[in-house]
Amino acid sequence: MKNNNQQHSNRKIIYVFQGGGALGTFQVGGVEALFEHNYRADMVVGISIGGINAAILAGNPPEKRVEKLKEFWNKVTSSIPIPNLPFGGIAKIHNFWGSLVSLTGRPGFYIPRLVNPFLLNHQSPEELSFYDTLPLRDTLTELIDFEYLNEAHVRLCLGATDLASGDFVFFDNTKEKITVEHIMASGALPPGFPAVEINGRYYVDGGVYANTPLSMVLDEFAHNEASMKSVLCFMFDLFAANGPLPHTMDGMLERIKDIQFSSHSKRSNAIYSTTQNLSHAIHFLGSKLTPEQKKDPKIKEILKLGLAHRLDLIHVIYHSPRGTELHSKDYNFSAETAHLHWQQGYDATKLIIKEKEHEWDKFHREGTAVYTMDGDKLKTINI
Repeated sequence: MKNNNQQHSNRKIIYVFQGGGALGTFQVGGVEALFEHNYRADMVVGISIGGINAAILAGNPPEKRVEKLKEFWNKVTSSIPIPNLPFGGIAKIHNFWGSLVSLTGRPGFYIPRLVNPFLLNHQSPEELSFYDTLPLRDTLTELIDFEYLNEAHVRLCLGATDLASGDFVFFDNTKEKITVEHIMASGALPPGFPAVEINGRYYVDGGVYANTPLSMVLDEFAHNEASMKSVLCFMFDLFAANGPLPHTMDGMLERIKDIQFSSHSKRSNAIYSTTQNLSHAIHFLGSKLTPEQKKDPKIKEILKLGLAHRLDLIHVIYHSPRGTELHSKDYNFSAETAHLHWQQGYDATKLIIKEKEHEWDKFHREGTAVYTMDGDKLKTINI
């Protein structure tokens, strides 16, 4: 394997992790492939399970990151005594059993509450859930070096939703001290998991507002030409917008869930494409102005919107192998299925690196390119 340390040294590398529960090992496989090619993150942005993966990665030194991610997933998954074979409906039986077992709780993650929350009145938000995530607190405390995390060797941004205002917020280790509560808040998806109180406000899963946190990357560099030109962003989505027509009721539920959670990525990409086109138009028109016209204060402000950004976005999307998974795939914590998800993330990321890294290593190129690995389909869009 070639050594790419020098080759990538001028790029700001960012990972963006979508939420998706038990599908999160797809991201771990992708990270392992990236590490093998020395694409190690300077910044990680995550929501929900993606936030947990991101925090474990940012909260450990480079040589321990993949190891700690795997340790987390080994803790929260367990083997199912039914083979996971992709034929004859056996995989569906395996995955149904895995999701059924997960409803009883997950070691190191969550346990069921003794009292049904629908029977409660006048409770604080942290009591209103079907499961208690106290085990997750212990697991994260064990796996994350919070002193290291808050030294911001890797910038960490966690998306969450303010339960009272409905605002989408990011917790950022370069702006505030990140605690275990911030990580748990990013993944506090109701009604399964309880809201988390931080400084007198309650927060729930960022996926309630937007399951793909790409906006953090775009907003961060929207007015900084020098930074944007150096960004190489790897975004791992756990739900696919495109998929086959369903032929069963469970297939219909799975397809609707995929569309609901993947739509955030499509909207972010569409908005970014539009703003980039406008930016290029302003940049072009600005080049036609005289030096005197460019000195006008109002024109100066407008020309700032025309910075000729360059962003390479590598978008890797998980796809369920047809006929193997159910709509409960995001809470099927079967160890066998988790390994399959890891392998898919690893293989897809290795393939897109092999096919496309020669293009995103061309530093002289202007504009934005989006490289999408959608299941087994690879496509490139230049903006």
